[in-house]
Amino acid sequence: MSDGSRIEGVIEADEVILGKGVVVEPGVVITGKGGPARKVVLGDYAYVGHDVRVLTPEFRLGDYSKLHMRGFLHGKKPLQIGRNCWIGGDCVLDSTAGLDIDDNVGIGASSQLWTHIQFGDIVEGSRFHSNKYMHVQKDAWFVGHCIVSPIEVGERAMALVGSVLTRDMLPNHIYGGSPAKDLTSKIGNQFAERTTGEKVVHLRQIIAEFEASHPEHAGMLQAAHDGGEIRDDERTWFDLSNRTYTQRYSAAEVAFLKAHVPLIKFTPRGAPAFIDLQR
Repeated sequence: MSDGSRIEGVIEADEVILGKGVVVEPGVVITGKGGPARKVVLGDYAYVGHDVRVLTPEFRLGDYSKLHMRGFLHGKKPLQIGRNCWIGGDCVLDSTAGLDIDDNVGIGASSQLWTHIQFGDIVEGSRFHSNKYMHVQKDAWFVGHCIVSPIEVGERAMALVGSVLTRDMLPNHIYGGSPAKDLTSKIGNQFAERTTGEKVVHLRQIIAEFEASHPEHAGMLQAAHDGGEIRDDERTWFDLSNRTYTQRYSAAEVAFLKAHVPLIKFTPRGAPAFIDLQR
């Protein structure tokens, strides 16, 4: 395709919406359970790796998000993954009760997120049979090999490698262990406090390094303190006050974001939320 898209897997849905530069590798199957999905949406420069299986009635994967090889995503309810997300290889994402993963979330390799607990014979009296919707809020991070029960996951919450999460995760707190405990008082938060000015300085340094190795893009990327600095021109402006950018689809913008997401995360200025929490 002229925009760089490459679809080599199978997508079976009544409605398919593809952004620019989407890549779906060989062996991928995206469909519903027992028939085609109702709707599949893959955002700009979304990536689905080899042999991923998605079996849900609806599926959404946001701009610049990556779903790596051999992932297994399934369930009776729609499954949504926002923008700038990184889902490592061999992950299991269950949407039996509905799973919404918001923008900028990281889920490391071989992790599992579950929205149901059920197996024991309920006629025989098994007490463990439940379903619970899960919303993983923005900038949460499961480092890898994490197992997550149906819990509330706060914004910027983090789980260390190998954690087993059975209780709700507070915003910007860090958890670890099996079962996981809150370790924030010992090791601090995932995010340190930074002023907008400090963020601007750091991003300008990163842009300068990018331009040094890509001189053809010099001057096309700008960091701003707020929307008042942004100019209506062909350049891409990154507003550090609200983590948005003026989406131009320029060669410089696409190359920069593809090179730096997920370590730098912005969403298009004025764009609605990618996932629909009101469904």
